[in-house]
Amino acid sequence: MTPVPNQAFDQHHPPAPELINQCVHCGFCLPACPTYVLWGNEMDSPRGRIYLMKMASDGATAMTDPWVRHIDTCLGCMSCMTACPSGVDYAKLIEATLKGPPLIDHTDSPHPLVRRRFKQRPNLGATDQE
Repeated sequence: MTPVPNQAFDQHHPPAPELINQCVHCGFCLPACPTYVLWGNEMDSPRGRIYLMKMASDGATAMTDPWVRHIDTCLGCMSCMTACPSGVDYAKLIEATLKGPPLIDHTDSPHPLVRRRFKQRPNLGATDQE
C-alpha cells in the first residue's frame, strides 16, 4: 500500500497517537455501540473508527467519502467508553477527528441521523486557528 500525504487531520489538533494506541482491539466496545449493533459493520464501531483514525494519522489513507461517513455516523453516546477495559478515551479521539477539515457537506445527506447531527454541530470539521 502506498502511503498518501496526511491530509486527514488538522496539524494543530490531530487525534493523539498515545490515545489511538491504547485500543487493544478486544471488541468489548462492539455490543455497546448502537451503530455497530444496528448495521454490523466493523468500521461503524469505535474499534473500526479508531483503526480509521490510525490509518489516517499514519498517512495510509486519506479522508475519503466512505471514511468520513464512518466517522460521522458515531452518535457520540460514549457507551463504548464504559465497556472498554483499556480505558481508551474515545471522546477525545472522536472530538479531535471531528475537528478535521470538512470535506463533505452532510446537510443534504439522505441519512436523517447524519443530516441532523451535522446541522446540530455547524462547526463540525472547523479547525482552530493558532
